[in-house]
Amino acid sequence: MLVNKQMFMNYREKQILTIIRDNPFIQQNAIADMLGITRSSVAGYIMTLTQKGYIKGKGYLLSENNHIVVVGSSNMDVTGYSNKKLVYGDSNPGKIRCTPGGVGRNIAENLALLDRDTYLISTIGDDFYGAQLIEHTRKAGVNMDNCHIIKGDSTSTYLSLLDESGEMLLAINDMDIIDKLTPNLLKDSQQLIHHAKLLVIDCNLQEDALAWLFSHAGSVPIFVDTVSAFKSHKIKDWLSYIHTLKPNRLEAEILSGMKIHSNQDIPKIVDWFHEQGVKRIAISVGADGVYYSEINGERGWSVSIPTKIVSVTGAGDAMLAGLIHGYLDNMNFYESIRFGQACSSLTLSSEFTNNPNLSINCVQNILESFS
Repeated sequence: MLVNKQMFMNYREKQILTIIRDNPFIQQNAIADMLGITRSSVAGYIMTLTQKGYIKGKGYLLSENNHIVVVGSSNMDVTGYSNKKLVYGDSNPGKIRCTPGGVGRNIAENLALLDRDTYLISTIGDDFYGAQLIEHTRKAGVNMDNCHIIKGDSTSTYLSLLDESGEMLLAINDMDIIDKLTPNLLKDSQQLIHHAKLLVIDCNLQEDALAWLFSHAGSVPIFVDTVSAFKSHKIKDWLSYIHTLKPNRLEAEILSGMKIHSNQDIPKIVDWFHEQGVKRIAISVGADGVYYSEINGERGWSVSIPTKIVSVTGAGDAMLAGLIHGYLDNMNFYESIRFGQACSSLTLSSEFTNNPNLSINCVQNILESFS
């Protein structure tokens, strides 16, 4: 069996490749000084990167860029699961789990589990939760070198309460630290973004950060997670910059200013999004599935995949990761939608925000079983 050598790149190689992408003319001794290693070690890593196909020829000419940049929130998810129907004003038996989360971070981890070379740009506190987030996400395969640790701040925390069926009843988020991901900090990663295959943005970002990203992404396709009805309005003036958008029914209403009285109204709203310049859109409608449409292309309904729900947290993030993977794998839009729905199904069936069993093979098995 032939093995794609580009699949195997260790942490140090990723560091060096990032430095070279930012400055293709940098000297080996400068890289060594930055990383605290010897020049001969740098030379060895560069030789390996050349053999693997990431660098070609003299002057560090980079091969086609295949990395994804995700810009968004990182937080610790604290989730309470009730064993039985909740009794308000009383103590309820159940279980509590603490797992790494955050929309942007979740998407990045899912992409890494799908064997995608992924970089996360986010803000994290210099506390215990922050250290746990960095360690876990890095071990999952995400490059965390462009994350900013904010001294003296607490890492974002998302507290949610689920009922006995796994549906979320209530959530509280403490996410002020993401407001510190300013355009000035984003400029540090400008070259990384410019050379990306694809850029992913979540609407937890402040409006000035979103504006900077849309304005400086160049020709890189942008995928957007609207996050929530409350935050989705931030991108209304930037719809023409978006390649793929994944709102739910309420978020689509807020962005378009049009009411959805029934599923028959959705194609009309989709047309409005295409008129604004959105190339692809997938509107989630709960148990009814997903309505998908590509500008001047295919559209229709994709039914939901029957799933025993353990937790809904992170399911939408997995869906978007699946859409991204499908796009980069040259699937047609319907195939990408089905792949994304299978990713979402795997997450719904797990108590973790990111199902550690997510893989291309697992997704394909679900799709084959359902078909």
